[in-house]
Amino acid sequence: MSHDPCPADFPDFGPCCACETTGPNVRHFLMLSKQAPIPGTGWGCIQCGLAANGAVAVFCDKCLEEKAAVLWVCAGSVGEHARVPFSDLNREWHHITRFHPELIALN
Repeated sequence: MSHDPCPADFPDFGPCCACETTGPNVRHFLMLSKQAPIPGTGWGCIQCGLAANGAVAVFCDKCLEEKAAVLWVCAGSVGEHARVPFSDLNREWHHITRFHPELIALN
């Protein structure tokens, strides 16, 4: 029995935010330390009370493996396929450390 890691019905997340390739191998989500270009469409954290305003990028298998630079970020939900340049983001976005004892223990 073979297991296809990229089935034909895999969701389409749009272009890779590094190389701009498209297809089922674009399937890795990166939570970035910048604010999303559109509030409410990124990552957040229940534990520290962050709204879903953190920027997100999607990478293909190859760019993730090669640790490629993030050139683009998702603008809106990932399924909308809209992108803006990563260099346009200028506001930081981080967890609130005091609400994360597991992070404090690492410092």
